Amino acid sequence: MPSALTRTIIFLSGYLPLFLIFTIQSFAAYCYWALLPLAIGVFAAVGLVVFLRWVRSSEARPIEIQDIQRNDAEVISYMFVYVLPFLQLDIDEGTNALGLGIFFLVLMVINVSSNMIHINPVLSLLGYHLYRITLVEGDSHTLLTRRSRIVRGTQIESVLIGDDISMEKLHAGDR
Repeated sequence: MPSALTRTIIFLSGYLPLFLIFTIQSFAAYCYWALLPLAIGVFAAVGLVVFLRWVRSSEARPIEIQDIQRNDAEVISYMFVYVLPFLQLDIDEGTNALGLGIFFLVLMVINVSSNMIHINPVLSLLGYHLYRITLVEGDSHTLLTRRSRIVRGTQIESVLIGDDISMEKLHAGDR
């Protein structure tokens, strides 16, 4: 399972588009300070790329899928936070900025401690899909894969990236 630091970086990478929105909306008022959220997002995106390369280089185990349920809707529910910049929250007031900071901190702690790294809009933008799968052995897992369709009996190579969370191992020729 990835370390808490890795899970934190993956969590932050999911907010890269939001950090870009914050930067655009606040650049006129804060100039270069407004680039800070974007810099955090870019740093986290680089961390996500490093994580995906780690998955690609990790030893995979073959699994056979007995039952499948698509769970991409989990990512959509995660997107509610993207509404924040459009609520016209005045972050010039210290209490609003502090409240927003505490909100993100709590969200991050919950996400990282719950090992919910697989629920990430940026992974969706990169073409990954979420499935709840049951293996032939009877174990249930969440599977991250670029396959848009999986049928019963499919065998794939996967890397365990968290408690009951697997990611299909992509090979050099895969997208």
